Amino acid sequence: MNLTTTHHHIDSPDPDPREGLRVTALGAAVNILLVVLKFAVGISGGSRALVADAAHSLSDLVSDIVVAWGLIVGSRPSDDSHHYGHAKVELLAEMILGMILLVAGLGIMLDSVRAVMSGEARSPSLVVLPVAAVSVLLKEYLFRVTMQAARKTGRSSLIANAWHHRSDSLTSMGVLLGAGMAMIRPSFAVADALAGALVAAIVIKVGVKIGWEAAVRIVDTAPAIDYMKRMERMILSVPKTRSVRDLKMRYVGHRIAVEVHLGLDPEMPVRESHEVGKEVKNTLMELDRRVFDVLVHVEPEERPEGRDAETRRHGDTEEEPEGERG
Repeated sequence: MNLTTTHHHIDSPDPDPREGLRVTALGAAVNILLVVLKFAVGISGGSRALVADAAHSLSDLVSDIVVAWGLIVGSRPSDDSHHYGHAKVELLAEMILGMILLVAGLGIMLDSVRAVMSGEARSPSLVVLPVAAVSVLLKEYLFRVTMQAARKTGRSSLIANAWHHRSDSLTSMGVLLGAGMAMIRPSFAVADALAGALVAAIVIKVGVKIGWEAAVRIVDTAPAIDYMKRMERMILSVPKTRSVRDLKMRYVGHRIAVEVHLGLDPEMPVRESHEVGKEVKNTLMELDRRVFDVLVHVEPEERPEGRDAETRRHGDTEEEPEGERG
């Protein structure tokens, strides 16, 4: 039976989405340019790999729109219909992004394999190479600035979009390799189509990874076990906390909700037990800014507090395992 229950909830909105929207808008502008350029040069220059890469850049543009939507809606605060905020919308955006990549990759793969099997592959024109090189440089730049914004804001959808940019950079490198080989020797014309297939494999892999990771979090998966053990040690380090009977965590979007049962002195006044619970909340939220909700149940601990309890409270603090990154 609970001695008392305290619910500590801080309704702090996610970091300002403007930084994420700014870098996403930049990515969208670059993707529009690359889509037009790659399609035009790929078709006129006879490069299946570059046309496939243009389709990948088009999926990048769609993903920019999806990510922007997730950033805007996911940043809305709690309301009467969404008590835990709208953070899961961002995970939904990531799942849609993963599906876009998967479908685009499968389409590219089928077209490239058909070209190889039918013998339709031919050497592309020289103009394909500078376009692919420009794509590599621009997409690598977008990867770096988007990842920087993701680390600054803690947005997992920006991390996903950054890797989407990196995958486009890698596919453009594949175009450079395939088209270059096909130009060196006509007998290597099939290399351009093979590069398209390699592009497709990378796109499919990235899409599955992004979609799966979002799906895992959207079904209330708990953080990594090392992360939870670290949190438990922090709770036991709070003065007057004798034991942790039950610790539960779940992802709410890229944020974390915590529920914990504390064992305290059964003679402790209600007001004092409330203060202990409040300190536990503050400790966890200071440890990780992703923790936004802490529900503390305070229960009587009959076991006398001695050396064993003291040892358990402080635990082995030499090792600091890292939790799962969001």
